[in-house]
Amino acid sequence: MQPIRSKRRRNPEVWHKANRMMITLIIAGGAAVAVAAFYPEIARHRALSAQLAEEKSTLAAEGLKKARREREVHLLKHDSEYVEIIARDRIGVMKEGETIYRLDTQATPAPKQSAN
Repeated sequence: MQPIRSKRRRNPEVWHKANRMMITLIIAGGAAVAVAAFYPEIARHRALSAQLAEEKSTLAAEGLKKARREREVHLLKHDSEYVEIIARDRIGVMKEGETIYRLDTQATPAPKQSAN
């Protein structure tokens, strides 16, 4: 009869370290898969946040334009002095006996430097 061999491992410490390493690699792989799965969504979220900020600034600028236009409409409807000023400036209307002097300034070209 042969003696029963023990199924003991010769060096249990090596197997223990190998198991730890495998568990660590599995966890790291799972984390890598999770990051790879969610990265496109994170990038999309950032892009949408930037677009939202841009749209909000555009909306604020358009709100200011609207307020200016509403103010101008109100003045045109209710303020005769404002209408008179606009008529004089934009259309060139003048009162009887009034003389208008306009000074149109033209951009003068910069003097050329001599290459001496």
